[in-house]
Amino acid sequence: MAGQRAHDPRIDSRPRSHGEACEHDLCPADGPGTRPGHRRGPAKRGRPPPPDLALDPSAGGSQGGSALRRHAQMGPRANRGDGGQNSGRSPLGRDPRDRRYPGQLSRGGFRHSRGRAHSGPGLRPTSGGRLMGRVGRALIWHEFVERARDRWVLVVSILFALLALGVGLYGSGTETDAARLTGPSLVTLASMLVPLVALVLSHDAIVGERERNTLDLLLSLPVGRHEVVFAKFIGRSLALTLAIGLGLGTAIAVSESGSSRALMALVGPTLLLGLAFLSIGLLISTCTRQRATATSAVVVVWFLLVFFYDLGILGLLIATDGGLSQSLVGGLVIANPAGLYRVQMMEAFAGPDFLEEMGIHAGLPGSGVVAFLWGAWLILPATLSGLLLRYRKIA
Repeated sequence: MAGQRAHDPRIDSRPRSHGEACEHDLCPADGPGTRPGHRRGPAKRGRPPPPDLALDPSAGGSQGGSALRRHAQMGPRANRGDGGQNSGRSPLGRDPRDRRYPGQLSRGGFRHSRGRAHSGPGLRPTSGGRLMGRVGRALIWHEFVERARDRWVLVVSILFALLALGVGLYGSGTETDAARLTGPSLVTLASMLVPLVALVLSHDAIVGERERNTLDLLLSLPVGRHEVVFAKFIGRSLALTLAIGLGLGTAIAVSESGSSRALMALVGPTLLLGLAFLSIGLLISTCTRQRATATSAVVVVWFLLVFFYDLGILGLLIATDGGLSQSLVGGLVIANPAGLYRVQMMEAFAGPDFLEEMGIHAGLPGSGVVAFLWGAWLILPATLSGLLLRYRKIA
């Protein structure tokens, strides 16, 4: 018909409600030839394109092209919004929040698909999670300061220093060599008091935090649970070293020059003895739920290993009427850290003949075995403590 537009079969001519859009882009735009309430719809179903892309033929939109190309053609002002203010896009003209880019968000910037992270200004990486980090060093220092100010540790350390001073003065006032009097006396004194100091230092390492309701806060730091245990072990080891140095240093200071050089051999094994019992106390503190239980347990362990262990071996010899072999008896003696310390120091001061004169038929098997035994007593209990705290449910 004249005056009417030819019907295009590709154009849907069904009646539409007011404001309903066509599903293709062949309908003319709103104008003289458009039915009332009929408007042109987007080229594709789904989310409509932004107005600036749909109205600008050069940008693409429904007529083709790419929004990214239009964004790149805008130049440096691609990072600016209305009024020339920063729109929050990255300096490269890309919005890190846009999912069209394959990168992932990272702290202070975005991560390219190559895996290279661009950190933003003013951000510094945290140094937690390692004992050499700031958090680990702070935790070690905190443990050292708190244990060094503990009144029970101070009392036992001062008692050890006074007794060592008395032994040193008595040995210096006689003509007997330090290897025959002062050395064995200090060995006996250290084998009793150093384990007590170590157990007092470590018995509340974990259970004390649990009773004060600070264990969850401690474990929320950027360090692992096993690292918390080892940080406590290192910090309290420094306090134990200070206590041992105070006691033995006093005895060495009042001794004569020749005797003091001989007594210097006590320092290393005495420190190993204290660290072994410190590791045992740390394991007890991890296994118990109350501080009173941990205190009772360390007292029982101290009496068993320091006093009753040798009595038990003696009773076993009496019960078997001396039927046990000397190698078995020697192995049982050095299996205890206190017994290993006594035998090692007695041989260092007087030799194996002195032990035979005292009726002790236990000798050291060798330097390698001795080092293995000390390493086992130091490492195994502390490692078990770390594993228990790591995999055990904190209640």
